[in-house]
Amino acid sequence: MTLTRFKRLRPLPIALALAWGLPAQAATVYFNDFQGAVGSEWSHTGVASAPNPDYAGTRLFLGEFGNDTVSLSLGALPEHGFVTVAFDLYVINSWDGNDTTSINNQPLGPDRWQLSVFDGPVLLDTTFSNGNPAGQAYAPSPFASGCTPYAPSATPGVYAPMTGASECYSLGYFFNDPIRNTNEAMDSVYSLEFTFAHAVDDLRLDFAAFGLQSLADESWGLDNVQVSIAPIPLPASAGLLAAGLAVLGAWRRRAVQKT
Repeated sequence: MTLTRFKRLRPLPIALALAWGLPAQAATVYFNDFQGAVGSEWSHTGVASAPNPDYAGTRLFLGEFGNDTVSLSLGALPEHGFVTVAFDLYVINSWDGNDTTSINNQPLGPDRWQLSVFDGPVLLDTTFSNGNPAGQAYAPSPFASGCTPYAPSATPGVYAPMTGASECYSLGYFFNDPIRNTNEAMDSVYSLEFTFAHAVDDLRLDFAAFGLQSLADESWGLDNVQVSIAPIPLPASAGLLAAGLAVLGAWRRRAVQKT
């Protein structure tokens, strides 16, 4: 190779191309839509069917749960630096969100839902409402879509019921309210996703609810649970980039010395 031809090469793009060759994409290590048997990786294995007749028993999900902690435990994970968990949360019947009032000496709420990593971070701790005007604490990014879109709140932590829900009134649940003498459609679905740093070969995710009333009044479920892992991208990419630039620099010096 002559010096003239070497000058036509662009060291930075070549090194970047080498760095981009790293396997940076996430790899799915677990998925369950609960259409079949539920394995021992789950602490609770009961499955329910959404009552909407349009689904005719085909929309199965893990649940229904009340004030329970439901755990997913995975082991022997390949080497990784990050975990992404994505799932659909079914919020069923009369969740009262931020409401702290009582009826017949029984508190209505707050109705909290939480996702945490065992020996790790709490990924979500919030309230949900399926119609109670006291609102809910959960609100996604202002850019997220949903059947109840995000709207700025004058009160921190108080948003409209069902804010950010991907589905509203789709599951077929109806709540019979003896106090107001009403029977209303009352359910919502949230498509949630969280990414967090994680490097050990075992993982336990804890899904939990607090402050709920009876299952006939307030319950929840899970569907389409997917867990993916990814390497730590930046250090590896930066190291390969530096190595590529060093090699190209050595080639340039050798080529200059030969002229």
